[in-house]
Amino acid sequence: MRAPGESNGSFALESAMDELAAELGMDPLDLRRKNDTPVHPAGGLPWSGKHLAECYTLGAERFGWSRRSSRPGAVTDGDWQVGLGMATATYGAGRGQASIRVRLCADGRAVVSGTGADLGTGQSTVCALLAADSLGIPVGRVVPELGDSATPPAANAGGSGSTSTNGPAVLLAAGAAKEAMVKLAAEHEKSPFHGQEVTFSAGEVGGPGRMMPFGELLTLLDVPAVEAMATSPRNPGRDHAFRSFGAHFCEVRVNRWTGEPRITRWLCVVDAGTIVNARTARSQIVGGIVMGIGQALLEELRIEPETGRFGNATMADYLVPVNADIPPIDVEFLNYPDTLLSDLGARGIGELGIVGAAAAVANAVHNATGKRIRDLPITLDKLL
Repeated sequence: MRAPGESNGSFALESAMDELAAELGMDPLDLRRKNDTPVHPAGGLPWSGKHLAECYTLGAERFGWSRRSSRPGAVTDGDWQVGLGMATATYGAGRGQASIRVRLCADGRAVVSGTGADLGTGQSTVCALLAADSLGIPVGRVVPELGDSATPPAANAGGSGSTSTNGPAVLLAAGAAKEAMVKLAAEHEKSPFHGQEVTFSAGEVGGPGRMMPFGELLTLLDVPAVEAMATSPRNPGRDHAFRSFGAHFCEVRVNRWTGEPRITRWLCVVDAGTIVNARTARSQIVGGIVMGIGQALLEELRIEPETGRFGNATMADYLVPVNADIPPIDVEFLNYPDTLLSDLGARGIGELGIVGAAAAVANAVHNATGKRIRDLPITLDKLL
């Protein structure tokens, strides 16, 4: 699933942080602020970019954290006990090597190719947006062709590294394609810009006093396309540590008679470098949170001791969240480019959203009821 290891470990760590805060008589958010380290706790390297403190502050302000009661079980609304909880989200931010090809076609389109697949995570959109921005053409004229093994070896969908790895390669390949187009315009004997100092701007190529769309020039020269491939190397930085960060805030209501837990509000503030496309990025974070809610309240594998088989191995018995289980989810991005990771400045977010989500729910349940649940899922029988 998403964030293997970190999503599970964060439940224990972020629950323990809340328990420690209670023992110290501190606000859980203040305890996290005091332990917000500017360097990697293991290696001691400074972070390439970390704005977790701003995630805490912005999230607390927008969520109304100051209205949280420090006494568990103090807030009620009719038959419902109401509690607020929060947790930190963090996940590694890497950048691998990727190769991308950009092909400028006579019909005015640009084709972006690479082996990296789009599993519905928005990689095609990201590649199209970056190429369009670099070439200065509408995104509708960019065709992403991903997942074909005959194309250059780009990054796969995994490790929250697709955009941070493939994105810089797209920019390099688009730049190389523009250079190839300029070279053709200046050197082709039939070119109206032959022998001139040629430029490429806003999808057009030309010289002093005249510009034309690259597709029009290719058609004029009877050249079907110009293409270029570029490779973006692995992140060479050894002087900094790289991670994405965020802060979850949630409100939970627990029925005092039935023990039924219901999540009614959620806010996540994210520090993950440049956000290339806010819509697909938000979808990634929301997806992670939904999976975290499933982890917190519903999902459980039951093993039959006699056979070792799963006792709830069907979708009728293994519960996952549906629309009715999910509250309105607000996602805010700080959007500070991490230029030490790459010129693009984007860090991974695919797995960030689930990290800490289950702990935020458990911490809110404790604030609502005074009951600390250390074993997931948090089912109503544990709250009666």
